[in-house]
Amino acid sequence: MTSELVALPDAVGALEPFVAAGVLGPAEVHAAALMTRAGGVPGPPDTVTHGLDHQVVLGAALAVWAPLHGHVCVDLTRVLEMVSREIAVAGDRRQARDYGTKRDDDAGELGTLVALDWPDPASWAAALAACPLVRVVDAVDPSPVLDDHPLVLFDRLLYTQRQWTDESIVVQELRRRIGQPGSSIEPDAVTVVAGLFGTPTEGVVDRQRVAVESALARNVTVIAGGPGTGKTFTVARILAALLACDPLTRIGLAAPTGKAAARMTEAVGATAVVLGTTAASQPVTATLSGLRAVTLHRLLGPTHRRTRFAHQKTNPLPYDVVIVDEMSMVALPLMARLMEATADSARLVLVGDPDQLPSIEAGTVLGDIVGSAGGDATASAPRSAVSDAVVRLDRQYRTAADSPIFALAEAIRAHHADDVVEMLRAGATSPDGEPLLVFHEEASTLAAAGAGATDAHDLVRDVVGTSLFALQVAALAGDSSRALEALDAQRVLCGHRRGPYGTERWNTTLETWMLGRPPRHDHAGRVLLATRNDLRNGIVNGDTGVMVGAGDELRIVFRESRRETGFSRAELDHLELAFALTVHKSQGSEYDTVVLVHPPSGSPLIGRELLYTAVTRAKRRLVVIGQVEAIVAAVNAPTMRITGLADALSAGAG
Repeated sequence: MTSELVALPDAVGALEPFVAAGVLGPAEVHAAALMTRAGGVPGPPDTVTHGLDHQVVLGAALAVWAPLHGHVCVDLTRVLEMVSREIAVAGDRRQARDYGTKRDDDAGELGTLVALDWPDPASWAAALAACPLVRVVDAVDPSPVLDDHPLVLFDRLLYTQRQWTDESIVVQELRRRIGQPGSSIEPDAVTVVAGLFGTPTEGVVDRQRVAVESALARNVTVIAGGPGTGKTFTVARILAALLACDPLTRIGLAAPTGKAAARMTEAVGATAVVLGTTAASQPVTATLSGLRAVTLHRLLGPTHRRTRFAHQKTNPLPYDVVIVDEMSMVALPLMARLMEATADSARLVLVGDPDQLPSIEAGTVLGDIVGSAGGDATASAPRSAVSDAVVRLDRQYRTAADSPIFALAEAIRAHHADDVVEMLRAGATSPDGEPLLVFHEEASTLAAAGAGATDAHDLVRDVVGTSLFALQVAALAGDSSRALEALDAQRVLCGHRRGPYGTERWNTTLETWMLGRPPRHDHAGRVLLATRNDLRNGIVNGDTGVMVGAGDELRIVFRESRRETGFSRAELDHLELAFALTVHKSQGSEYDTVVLVHPPSGSPLIGRELLYTAVTRAKRRLVVIGQVEAIVAAVNAPTMRITGLADALSAGAG
């Protein structure tokens, strides 16, 4: 590992070994140098760097490092663990590695990290506490404190001022809103709820009903649940009840990405049609069908300042109810801005699956909120300030309750590794004999020569071949609808981008299977993913399209686009092949059949959330290619994100 910096500023020269080891980069070093110039107190000559103890300089750099790697703060007692994992993940992103084979320098890298001069946590905290750059706190701030302390120390956790302020805002706003006296549910709403759900069954808790009643009576409701548990249907029922009471209710719908917003719009519209056949009136269903979700950034109103929005405390959002879907992808800073911008009188409904992969930015907001609740609004003994506001939906509606995919996902979520392996090895078939759950147990890497690799490729080809052929036929005929339908029939998902287990390898393989030869240029049936928002053309990051037609008539069509004719290749840029996707990029989507190429043993990308997210993308059929030891490691390895949000919310229990 080598430094990206040619030379370090003198003030932070003590960081040189950490830069050389690949721990710190330019952003962290220059931020630490900037803080150093703000002043400090002298220490012993051998530990001083321009007036600041080297422990403080290192702490400042790592406090900046933390949010760049998904953490909200740095835990002084777990620094080596945090850094080691991120170094390994960064290594995977830089080059294609074969994690199935032990690299000679793996132990050397870890040894280099261990050998660095990591301070003792107790003396480190003491040095930080004595430094005028650091504000020492014992509880979250009741209101934002922006002063001349760029760092904040809370027990063992060290924050930048910005991250600490954002966390304090989220904690205090949630406590305040949830602690407000609940309003009684209006008689009209009671009637609508009764029409939507019928007469309650004695002794049976209908969690969807509980969620609707909570949203009608509270300023904040958190609806958590996996795919197919009725989250969107519950949201539509909430809106139907509110609109029945007041047809002029102002509704704001949002999601963290354009792709998720588009799917939210589709889902609410489809649910409105179902509600229209039951208890909801025609005007209510018409309003629901006309609702459009937008990205959270667009809802808040982007400005020229990247971290600030048009809507904030003094200019709140003009809605009576704000509903945000796919909350697992919402980072802490964006959550803080949402809390500030939501009017005090407005209802806030947060919806998502806390067991999915978290935001690529700092924090695990939904997971922290649900985790701190312990139980939920249906439990008898709340364990935190937010317990009464959290409802977890656990009944499967989209697939049968005995679906092997649903059972597998539940075992992963419950951390039952032995059950997961048993289910995978047992497999499952439909009544007519179609395989619904298949596990190809790998003993070596897919890149290795031998029967294992060949068998895996043959299996995948058997699974996806029919859909690839249907996709190509429809695309050559210029039939956009059938091509997009074939596209959603299956998807290969990978944890890695590079290497034998990565999307780059599998994209080439799948496209070659479709054409019968290696691809030389664009062609009908090529699958492409937008990697940036293109507001001019109405395409957003995550939209998946397919090329249809032939020759000069070749066009790219997207389901989310309103341009039926599609786009020429010259009109769009920032596209990449998407026959295979990373699990991260599949988030928010579902496919009839999913083939998961699971990371092998030793991969730093192994994790419970990645496995769970991949499994729950499949609606009917799932094929898993992987090593048993890697699957077990994944079930037992939750994503490591250091935050103080869950503990702070739990501390607010009363």
